[in-house]
Amino acid sequence: MEKKTVSMHKKMAEKLKNIEIQGDIIVPDTKPDIVNIIGTNSNPYIYKEECQEGKYRFDGNVDTHIIYLSESGETKVISTTLDFMDFVEDSKITTDMSTKYRMEVSNIETKILNERKISVTIHLKICFNFFVCRDIEYLDNLQNLAGVEKLQETVDLNTVVATNTVKTSLKEDVSIEDDDISDILKCDINVDHFENKISYNKVLSKADANIKIMYITESGSLKFAQSTIPIMNFIDMEKVTDEDICNTTYKVRNMNFKANSKEQKSISCQIDFEVSCEVYKKQTIELVQDMYGIEKNITFSQKSVEVQVEGGASHEMVEINENILVEDIRTLYDVDCMANITNKTQAGSFTNYEGEVCVDIYFDTGNKLSVKKAKIPFMVKLDCDTDDIEMNFVRKHFKLTGEDVACDLQLEVKPNSSNYKTIRLIDNVEEEECEEESDYAMVVYFVKEGDTIWNIARDFRVSMDSLIKNNQLEENQGVRPGEKLYIMK
Repeated sequence: MEKKTVSMHKKMAEKLKNIEIQGDIIVPDTKPDIVNIIGTNSNPYIYKEECQEGKYRFDGNVDTHIIYLSESGETKVISTTLDFMDFVEDSKITTDMSTKYRMEVSNIETKILNERKISVTIHLKICFNFFVCRDIEYLDNLQNLAGVEKLQETVDLNTVVATNTVKTSLKEDVSIEDDDISDILKCDINVDHFENKISYNKVLSKADANIKIMYITESGSLKFAQSTIPIMNFIDMEKVTDEDICNTTYKVRNMNFKANSKEQKSISCQIDFEVSCEVYKKQTIELVQDMYGIEKNITFSQKSVEVQVEGGASHEMVEINENILVEDIRTLYDVDCMANITNKTQAGSFTNYEGEVCVDIYFDTGNKLSVKKAKIPFMVKLDCDTDDIEMNFVRKHFKLTGEDVACDLQLEVKPNSSNYKTIRLIDNVEEEECEEESDYAMVVYFVKEGDTIWNIARDFRVSMDSLIKNNQLEENQGVRPGEKLYIMK
């Protein structure tokens, strides 16, 4: 027997953090007084993080944009950045750990304090996962043990080659039809079409940034500008080869949009990204889950490790079809969707997740911009128990019929931990001769509830092959309670 080593991202802890961020926004002197708040949108991000012994500190910002109706009847927007700082405490956290997190805005509350001041409360939900890269030893070549039955499982692991995180910026002008922008009301960005090319000690990462900007003209018309802008980065990664597997994620850190001069007829966009890259190698190993000796006593020890595996748990698709009544609607401009998990309940080995899709419908009543907010509930069952649930809209279709907005949505729901699995590795085996001799030649055994061919053969210390052959069983066939088996030694 010999020991082998694999380098893995070992998951050490998962923590859910709920944060409430409160701040007051003062209307600049260049803006008119507030009469009514139409809508609010925000972009949260973490710009600084540090793992300490037993503690993880993080600092972040929430870029917030509030669309409001002014005293003169104009639609205006004010923007601000609210900052936050918090801790996660856990005895498993160490200074050499890396983190992954998923952050969502679960709720935004706004209140007009006076015509020049707004109170904003933002509720964030952040799920953190803490990892450490470790070389893990395990015993290999256990097939050389004579007279030993082994219960084996083949696992495809993703062994870590290299990781790196870089910061990059996108600067581009988006053309517009009009040259008289009064205010930029909101900006949406979606990154897709990821492509990675590996060269010597570098990864070329490519993606598309899909930008959609809602703005209002001096004449009060609501308009949109859209553009798809390519992003490209070279990321330094040691020891990577063409055969390795690469995965990159993009997180928006900051967005700044402003109208250029009337002659340019465009909006200047600057978006900061954090690009995280993982390179790993697929490695197939045979794991021995259990074993026993037929002629010798076998004792062994195992260690449990949660590791990254190829594939992972399946996702679930949720179909949502709902009509939302929007009174006095004339024109449907835009719809924002955000999915949240609100509750979970255990149901055996499964977990029922209750959630809601928060819908913001931007529409025109004939004389002003309005926003209708609605919540559409849904439920999904997953074979896991985690707070780190990732949700992505695969389809978003909206259609105005009379005063109803028909929402046709398809939501992909999957655990973010789906690519992690707890495996057991054997790290020590000892053999010793049996002192007791068997005093039976054949035993008639009646199968009990929960029995398997494996544990019956193990308990009577006979080979799996002989038990299957003597009872004319199929190799993958189960046994039923009350079934009679002949066990011969």
